[in-house]
Amino acid sequence: MNFLKKVLGEIMSLNIPFRGILSIIIRNHFIFMNRELKHLELTEGQVPCIIAISKRPGITQDDLARMFHIDKGTIARAIRKLEEKNRVSKVPDPENRRRYLLSLTKEGEELIPEILLAEKKWENIIFKGFSDEERGELLKGMEKMAENSLETCKNQCKESENCEKG
Repeated sequence: MNFLKKVLGEIMSLNIPFRGILSIIIRNHFIFMNRELKHLELTEGQVPCIIAISKRPGITQDDLARMFHIDKGTIARAIRKLEEKNRVSKVPDPENRRRYLLSLTKEGEELIPEILLAEKKWENIIFKGFSDEERGELLKGMEKMAENSLETCKNQCKESENCEKG
């Protein structure tokens, strides 16, 4: 038995809860993307920002923080690093000079095809052995779980006086 099958067998024999399985997939995605994008001097943590800005030019850092359910400081650091590498530009919002509208620079736009290629490569790896139907059903189910989790947190937030904005 090869090493990978042995390790995988040991992990699965522990009857890991759903959250643990998700954690394994997410952590390995993070490692994979960091390796795939290393030559671009881009980290996995910056990828969602770049993709979101490419799809919604003019988005703000606050919008990104809400969208990804990440604190504003983490988003600010990611954007600052992207700005330092001339991949993102910030311009003051004419309606509110304290906010900045984000857009990709030419260099930032050139990253999109490579990012999407790496993401597609990852999806092909993790969906190996799945039929198109199985893949579609799993994605549909995961989207529903994401909706349910967001709704639950939204409702809990309404009930709590200590609710963080975001």
